[in-house]
Amino acid sequence: MRTRTKSKKILIVDDNQSMANCLAEMVDIFGIPSEIASDGDEAMEMLKSESYFLIIADTNMPKISGFTLLKHIRKNYPNTKVAIMSTMNSDTTQGMVVRDMPDFYLPKPFKTADIEDLLAEL
Repeated sequence: MRTRTKSKKILIVDDNQSMANCLAEMVDIFGIPSEIASDGDEAMEMLKSESYFLIIADTNMPKISGFTLLKHIRKNYPNTKVAIMSTMNSDTTQGMVVRDMPDFYLPKPFKTADIEDLLAEL
């Protein structure tokens, strides 16, 4: 993992508070600070006042999905990396991943080693 990432933050976007907290704890193991948004609306508000080098967003959330958030980030924050995570391994989800091209795809459930691999790619 490159040390340049340690001075930046990750935004975790998931309506499942337990999952978001678990992911934040995993990221913390690698010394990278993170913040949590409970949905896409909250994430969009946070992006207005804070810079993140990586956003990890769930696909299925109320109000704004992870894919809609991805499109917003691509348009307004093109240098920000996006990882989409999902428990859904359907053809529809896979098609959206291919079509919308997040920087990373993180299938749930994931392990600490998966997060380490993700961070190593940055």
